[in-house]
Amino acid sequence: MPTTHLSILGRDVQRVVTPLEDGDFDADRVRLVRAESDPEQGRDPDDCAPGTPQLHARVARTATEALSTALDAPIDEVRLPFDSSFPALYAATTDLLRELAADGTVDVNLSSASPHVAAAFYAARTALVDAGDVETDAITLFHVPATESLDLDVVSDLRAVVADVEMTRSALDGFERVADGPGAAAVVEPLRIALEDLRISLADASGDTSTARQLRSARPSPRRGQKGLNAVLGRAREQIADLVESDQQIPDPAETRDPDAVLDAIEAWVDSEIGLLSDVEEDPRELVTRFRESCEARFGKFEDEATVSLFESLGRFERHLDAYLDAREHLGAAYESVATRMAELDERADTASDRLAALDESGVARGSGTYTLDRHTLAPLDDLEALVLKILSTGPPRSRPRTRRAVASELRERAEHHGIVAAARDGGPKSSFEAFCVGVARNATEGESFEKRLSNDLRARLDVALEALTANGYVTTVEREAGRDAVEPTDAGRLWAETTDWETFRDEVVDDLLRDCVERELD
Repeated sequence: MPTTHLSILGRDVQRVVTPLEDGDFDADRVRLVRAESDPEQGRDPDDCAPGTPQLHARVARTATEALSTALDAPIDEVRLPFDSSFPALYAATTDLLRELAADGTVDVNLSSASPHVAAAFYAARTALVDAGDVETDAITLFHVPATESLDLDVVSDLRAVVADVEMTRSALDGFERVADGPGAAAVVEPLRIALEDLRISLADASGDTSTARQLRSARPSPRRGQKGLNAVLGRAREQIADLVESDQQIPDPAETRDPDAVLDAIEAWVDSEIGLLSDVEEDPRELVTRFRESCEARFGKFEDEATVSLFESLGRFERHLDAYLDAREHLGAAYESVATRMAELDERADTASDRLAALDESGVARGSGTYTLDRHTLAPLDDLEALVLKILSTGPPRSRPRTRRAVASELRERAEHHGIVAAARDGGPKSSFEAFCVGVARNATEGESFEKRLSNDLRARLDVALEALTANGYVTTVEREAGRDAVEPTDAGRLWAETTDWETFRDEVVDDLLRDCVERELD
């Protein structure tokens, strides 16, 4: 007979795909079971709303691609009302299993199913077997244990770290743009002003009145009244300097004594090297030294005001240059270590991002091996049986009296919760159930009395529940050499516990049982 493989999709892809990839199960047809509210089949996850819809679309696409590669069997989807009430989900699940079992055997992978959905498959299979609609071995339920499970909180923290690295990288990029752009221009501005003053002083000392006038046009000069005298002295100095140089060998261009040429070279350096975060490739102090030597050779023999002003301007420029180079040296050194570390963080963040993307694609847990539950009659549990199994699966083996007292204590604790909630609510009449719970919450003596009555009243019902759990393969008896025998859950019972959402369990199963007990009490 043909075999249909049902894989319930949740967050975990790997354990859905593993049994078929490893050949643990054969399939003539694979059907991926998804929620009715999920995006339509084949939709690109990037086109889905962020959050759950995008995740579910990604899981469906990844599972389909992986199984299509590993199998020759056709793959399609079937939808169930995962988000509906349990009766509606149970009815739809029963119809699905009945339809598929009529055509052959059915294997159901519950590894990625939520507790709500897994419970519906447990109950539906049992109902069909008990009613004689299908043979016991027609429907096999199985589960793949996780051998490597990642803490979702850790994954969330890792995403936050990656986001922080990306934000820091963006901030550092912005700092680079400012430091090598507007920031650099602002820092170098005093140096440019000092260089302009030096050029004006050089023009004055050289007697170049037209150049000096053009340079001064943007600002008044404190030496405006001595322009004529400076021009005469400047021309005289130039004539004497020419006579001195005419008797000397023509210098190499790299060692020119023309201060204007050296000043042009200094200005070119300032224009080209204003990046605060980069190393200084050519030391401009050599140019400044050459400029000083050129000025001393040309004007050093004069002691007029223009010459004195020239060397004062040169001193100011040197101080500004030293401050600028010092700032660049320290800022560049500090930034270099940060940039190196940032590059390492970028690389690690990229690796982490790739790993997180892989987790999104393939799920957050990997499993190997399977265990099937086809030898158990997974009967839908009534409220008391479910609470007993919950208590046994979350603690050590217990004797029957200790199990009964634990059930009574759990019910009293839940009654106190409802009493506190009801007492805190302002106004409005309280139901008889709420009024009873308020009394249990406010009066410890009344609460202890209620717990003791519960323990006594539940004795006979508990024995029946334990017998049913034992017959259905959920619990087994542990014989002790001394003291009463104890009961503990089997693999099937532990699986039931692992796939049960305890908060929902309290809100539904425990509360229903508590209301039943309180109604008996009030009657």
